[in-house]
Parts: sequence; C-alpha cells; structure tokens
Amino acid sequence: MRYGASLDLRMADSPEQFIDYLDALDLSHVEIRKSYLDTRPDPPAATRLAALRESYDVTYTLHAPYTDWNPGNLHEPLRQAASDSIVRTLDLAAAIGADAVVVHGGAVRRDYPDDVKAHARRQAVRTIREAARHADDVGVHLCVENQRRKTKKRYNTSTPSRLAAFLDDVGVDSDYLGVTLDVGHAKATGVEYQAFADRFGSRIKVTHLHDNDGRNDDHDPLPDYESVATDIGAPFNVLEMKSKADIERCVSA
Repeated sequence: MRYGASLDLRMADSPEQFIDYLDALDLSHVEIRKSYLDTRPDPPAATRLAALRESYDVTYTLHAPYTDWNPGNLHEPLRQAASDSIVRTLDLAAAIGADAVVVHGGAVRRDYPDDVKAHARRQAVRTIREAARHADDVGVHLCVENQRRKTKKRYNTSTPSRLAAFLDDVGVDSDYLGVTLDVGHAKATGVEYQAFADRFGSRIKVTHLHDNDGRNDDHDPLPDYESVATDIGAPFNVLEMKSKADIERCVSA
C-alpha cells in the first residue's frame, strides 16, 4: 500500500517541491489533479513528470477534469468533449507511468423531468464506457469515484448500489475499470465507507482520505487515515486535503 497526497490547484508548489515535501513526511504517492496542470502557467511536460517519478521512487495517480465538467452533459458535443478529456488524461497517465485515473460519474438536477434525468445518465454511461475501453487499451486503471449526495443534484455513484448499477451499465469487462472510494463523500452521504469496501473489494484501486461533519464535504484532516486505509486495502491512498498544513495534521497525529 502506498500513502500520499493530492497536488491540488490551491497549492503553489511545483511537482518537485511537492514531492520533496511528501518525501520529508515519509509519503510516497502523488495524485496530480488535472485542474492543477490546467491552471499552471508552465505545466510540467510528461517527460519531466516521468523523470520525477523514477528519481524519487514515487507512484502517481491522476484525477481527471471535474471542474465545470459533467460526463452526462445533455448536449452531445459537450459530452463528447468530456469523453475526450478523460481519454487525454489516460494518455498522459500512461506517458508518466501513473497507475490510475480517477473520474467522476456525473449528475443531473433533481427537478428535471424523468426522461431528461434518464437521458443524462445514459450520456454519462456512454462517456465512461468510451473511456474504459481506452483505459483497457493503454493499460491504466480508470477508477470511478463515489460522489456525495446533494439536495439539488442526483449523482450516479453516491451509494454502493447506485455505483454498482452504473458500472454494470457501463458494461466493459476489463480489469482496468475500477473504483475510487472517497471516504469523506461516503460520510457526507450518510453511508459507512465499509459498505463500499464490502461491495467492491479489490476493485477499489484508489482511496481518498479526508473527514467532515457528516453534512458538508469539508475535506478536513483525517488523523486516523492509516487505520481507515487498512480497512479498505486499496494500493493507492491519497490524503485529499485543501492545504499542506492539513496534510501535516494527519501525518503528525
């Protein structure tokens, strides 16, 4: 099992600085958010990221785009753009030697008519199916994340049963279609993370570790992160914090 943290767009560190920082904390995994790369004035080239991985002996996962992004977009050209963005993230992951790409499963407004909600879910299934086939081609795990329940939106992956049904409908029989278990999202939804672990088992390749008050997705520190990660048993475990200080609060607890 590898433990590490997310290189978030809120952080000003270069990849080298962040890896140095994690190394000092005895952490050896980096999840690079695509939003971090997209907002850098000089985003690191794939060759640079690959060289860093080898020189520091760290492992990588990537988080596919999610800001202002929906794989279940009702407008087909935008849905296709969402699919293309995951494919490009998978290609980048393969180029830098990353083991997995984390992706969201989409949502739709709850107040839309039932036929529109059904259409949005079909769109999301198509998007993830296209990406999963490409993941199989490039040999990188595509890990669909459980998202938290919200009042105004219906998410395709917020509970174990909804996530299982969504993956069944994606229908790609591949060892490279996996799951990201976000324990904070589970808690904010009112679901024990163990329910996801029991349902998906070894299919869980990535764990996102953070805490909240049970209502809001605060991404607070989770000092008991190692015990939680051990319960789940995923190979890659990511402290998904908003600041380096919160990462330190976890590790120093």
